[in-house]
Amino acid sequence: MSTKFFAPSGIKVTVLSIHDDGEYYMVRSDTSGKVFFAHKDQIEESIDTKSETTDTGSRNRRGRRSISKTKDPIVVKPQVPTDNRVNLNTLTAEGLTQVLPGVGIKTAKEIIELKQGLPGERFTKLEQLKTVKRIDWDEVFSTGEVYVE
Repeated sequence: MSTKFFAPSGIKVTVLSIHDDGEYYMVRSDTSGKVFFAHKDQIEESIDTKSETTDTGSRNRRGRRSISKTKDPIVVKPQVPTDNRVNLNTLTAEGLTQVLPGVGIKTAKEIIELKQGLPGERFTKLEQLKTVKRIDWDEVFSTGEVYVE
């Protein structure tokens, strides 16, 4: 027979229902009758003290597990993907030679001159770059590594 305990306070609880695919439990305190929600990590299952012979965890005199004070809380850090794309409007001629495959300084200067001739001296669409020959722009655009803003 197993008993469940609410770990933060050590009280014995009865599970009434399970929510969010087992993430949360609705429980009732066996001592006060209070009904509340608890995260699955806050609910511990305890084996009856009469049948426990192999349990190595520390227990208090009532057979409940003692709560470790050194247990670090679980912190979930959001993972933000890094953007490795390059904005072509911010690059110099030298930067273009390093980013675009097969582009030398002469072609890079031609791209910069084209950009300076546009309104606001900025590319607004990648297709504007197709006027510069000697580069397979469809291949460059398909990699998704460059953009204009």
